Amino acid sequence: MIQNRAMRYVLIILLSAFALTSCEKDLEVEAPDFDVQVEKTTYKVGEPVHFTFSGYAGNITFYSGLPGADYNFRDRTEVEGGKPQLEVVTQYGGGGTQVNSLRLMVSSDLQALTREGILAATWADVTDRGAIAPNTTVTPSGTIDLSDVAVAGRPLFFAFKFEGRTDPDHAAGNWIVHGFNASTQLPDGSAIPVATLQTAGWQPFSVSNDANAWYSRGTPIVDLVIIGGGKNAPESEDWYISKPLFFTKVPPDRGLPLQNIGTNALSGHTYVYQVPGTYVVTFLASNTSVDDHRQVVKQFEITVSE
Repeated sequence: MIQNRAMRYVLIILLSAFALTSCEKDLEVEAPDFDVQVEKTTYKVGEPVHFTFSGYAGNITFYSGLPGADYNFRDRTEVEGGKPQLEVVTQYGGGGTQVNSLRLMVSSDLQALTREGILAATWADVTDRGAIAPNTTVTPSGTIDLSDVAVAGRPLFFAFKFEGRTDPDHAAGNWIVHGFNASTQLPDGSAIPVATLQTAGWQPFSVSNDANAWYSRGTPIVDLVIIGGGKNAPESEDWYISKPLFFTKVPPDRGLPLQNIGTNALSGHTYVYQVPGTYVVTFLASNTSVDDHRQVVKQFEITVSE
């Protein structure tokens, strides 16, 4: 009796091991039998590029080669050799004639978004690197190079600093900021967006004269405004400060999923380029299970001209 039970247990263990082994084999996948053809490699802007598929893959992802969709940068989270830059758009009104009352400031060592933290930080005044409105004309600054104020591994904080003085002859006036675009220019000439007026996370801080304060208008934000007052207005110092902005951190480039397991097999894909250039197009095809992953990569260099 005991011997029969022992044999039964051994048999159960062997059958279980065989079942597990069979399951493991069932979860293996083969490399995709997948290929892509393209009619030609030179196109005009706006001309459809037709890619024809043969074979089959459970998953197909398309990388156009455009900024943000480059297969070579699918794992990139940091950029090297990039140039931090900024563009702002300003307007000065309300009868103001204190044209130097708005300053554009940058810091890499702000420790706390408090009044004390602002005063303790080291700020670089970069106002004179671009154009600031002298009157009611809406004025773009042009590109402001921030390479010399950026510090590796640290974010930059930006601030619009208003300093209105009491003057019987000159009014402090009103400042309006219509635009703010921070980006990182890459060596190839492309640019990675960092923040805009709507996404920079502005916070107002009053250093003197709490009656004056920066505020934003619109949802999403349309512009930033401070009302400085007329002649003989009380002295005022007010800051509008961004959240920390990272110029070297970037999201990985992403492809466009064309096909997933369970969907009908595609016969091809069509894409239209709107900007001239040379693009490395990539199709990433894969078969995947919970235990296995096999993939093939197909690439083409496409030239697009005017």
